[in-house]
Amino acid sequence: MDGLTNKDLAVLMHLKRANVDYGKSIAINTGIPLEEVLQILDKLEAMGLIERVRGGGKTLKRSVARFKLSNEVRKHHVYYRLSRRGELLIRSIKRSNSAGKG
Repeated sequence: MDGLTNKDLAVLMHLKRANVDYGKSIAINTGIPLEEVLQILDKLEAMGLIERVRGGGKTLKRSVARFKLSNEVRKHHVYYRLSRRGELLIRSIKRSNSAGKG
């Protein structure tokens, strides 16, 4: 997709693996500086590739946020996940990568 850098793709791939995560954790897991991750998240959200996690309750279960260490955490961060559009993009990237290997 035009306009996406390797770091943008790293954040998207991390969110695919993590399901739901927040900026600081994404920075730690990808090795991208936090300020840059926050800019990337804003960019990807504006592009419609990720969305903020909203919804009931003040806690988030580890079954949803796979990279969390405790079973349940308070939602005191802004959490993000791939949007449907982001899921489709990741799927198409994986397909084109596997087609190139064959």
